[in-house]
Amino acid sequence: MLDEGLGDLGGDIVLALPKDRPLVERWLATGSTEPIEARIDAAMWQRWVEEAQILGLREIEPVDLTQGAAGVPASAKASLLVLRLEFWASPMMAEVEIETAVPGAAVVVGEQATRHVLTDLQPLVRHLSRAAGVAVLGAILISGLLTSIRVGQRRAELGMLRAMGATRSFLIRLTVGESVVLAVAGGLLGSLLAVGVLWLLPGARALLRYLPVVQLLGLVGIAVVGTGLASALAALGPAIQTARLDPLDAVRRHR
Repeated sequence: MLDEGLGDLGGDIVLALPKDRPLVERWLATGSTEPIEARIDAAMWQRWVEEAQILGLREIEPVDLTQGAAGVPASAKASLLVLRLEFWASPMMAEVEIETAVPGAAVVVGEQATRHVLTDLQPLVRHLSRAAGVAVLGAILISGLLTSIRVGQRRAELGMLRAMGATRSFLIRLTVGESVVLAVAGGLLGSLLAVGVLWLLPGARALLRYLPVVQLLGLVGIAVVGTGLASALAALGPAIQTARLDPLDAVRRHR
């Protein structure tokens, strides 16, 4: 998502005042940010950059972010300057030249900003991964427990099916299938609810905008399929116990 956001902005290098650097990195990563006061003399900075004769420089765009969000083109005063290079030019080499040509400017290279944001997110991702693993394990245990309770309550019914000629494989498929259907419905509802909650959060909504619909649907599909497989695994034990029922004993105990 960060790479796609950076590509949509089309900025290879951003020039800003040093105190605004964190907000600029956020703007590069998500496409929007909090308001940044327009204190840069756009014409003077642009002239300094042009006089540096940076190899591969294609375009300079002053941006006004006094209202935050994605910003608008600036005129006399700008919040930052976006520099676009030719595809063959090196932003790292241009960074050195710009630091010399534009005194007092913070030079933010798009690739570096993206890596910086990813580095900050890594601890959060690790903690969320552990939490997700614990949640999956808990869901499997709870699903198996609920399946066992459901099998116990329907013991007489399943015994009657067995007495009427139902095979053991049919009873296993029936028990596992019921659990999978319920799990898939719950997984789909939970995934849609999660997307809706994330959309209500301003920061998450800014990132979701850069996630293609096909990719988002793919993630929901993975969550639903994973939920179904986990439920099938949890229901397998009770299903095997169901297949071993003695028909007469099941009916006699649950008249």
